[in-house]
Amino acid sequence: MNRLINRKNIIRFFATSAVILSSLTVASCHDAKATKETAESSLGDPRPDDALNKLMRSLAEGDAPGFAALCVYPIVRPYPLKDIEDSLAMVDYFPILIDMPLRERMKKGKLDEWSNYGWRGWSIGDDRPIWFDEGVQFIDYQSPAETGLRKMLAREELKTLAPAYRDGWTPVMTLIQTDGHSVIRIDANGDEYRMMAFDNTVDVSGKPSMFLLGSLREEGSAGSRTFEFADSIGTKAEYSPDSEASDRVFFSGPKAACREMNVRQGYWRDVVRH
Repeated sequence: MNRLINRKNIIRFFATSAVILSSLTVASCHDAKATKETAESSLGDPRPDDALNKLMRSLAEGDAPGFAALCVYPIVRPYPLKDIEDSLAMVDYFPILIDMPLRERMKKGKLDEWSNYGWRGWSIGDDRPIWFDEGVQFIDYQSPAETGLRKMLAREELKTLAPAYRDGWTPVMTLIQTDGHSVIRIDANGDEYRMMAFDNTVDVSGKPSMFLLGSLREEGSAGSRTFEFADSIGTKAEYSPDSEASDRVFFSGPKAACREMNVRQGYWRDVVRH
C-alpha cells in the first residue's frame, strides 16, 4: 500500500492559518456583488459551489455512494485505522465515518460557511472537518464510533508487546522493511516518542533488537513531520514520513554506522503473527 499516492492526504493539518472572508452587510441592490465577493478568497480562487452543494447534500442524506464518488483516494485515517483506498471501501466504512451530528450539520450548512485556505483547499467552519479541492482530499472529523474503533485497535496492538512496553504508549505507525524481515514501530507517550525494531514478526513479545527514544519535529505550513531518535550509546535514527524519503529510515552511530533501511508504511496487525 502506498500512503503517498495522494500527497494532500499525507499532510496533517496541525496548524492552519485561515484566510478570513470579510463580513458583508449589503443592500439588495448589491446582492450580485456580495455573492461574487463571498464566493472568492483573497487569493482569487472561485468557490466550487456546485461541488460543495453536492458534497453537503450527499452527507446530509447519508448517500454513501454519492459521497464516495466525490473523494480523492486514499483518504488517510489516523493510525492504527486503515486508510480508505477506494470508493467501495468508503461505502462500507461510511456508517462509522459519518454520523448523525455531521449529517445534521451539513443539512444546515451554507455555502457562505466555506472558506478557501490556499493550497489546502476549501473547508467549512472553524473546526474544518472536511477539506475539498477538486474532490474530498482529507477528513479531519472523527465520529465517536471511529474514535472507539481506533482505541480498540491500539489496545489490541499493544497487547502483542511485552508488558514493559505497553502502558502509557499510543501507536503512531508501523514500518515494514522491504528488503528484509525487520519491522519497526513508532509509538508516542505525550511529547515523547520511541522507535522499536524487531528482527522478524514471528515473536514480538520479547525485547526489541533496537530501542530508541526521541521526538517529533514539524516544519512549514504543511506540518511536515520528522521523527528523530537516539539511545545512550549514540545510535541515531531519523524518519520523515511526509517527504520524498518516506521509503527510508536513516541510521547512524557506533554500531549502526551510516546506513539506510528501505521501508514501507503498513499495519502492525497485518504483519505480526499473533
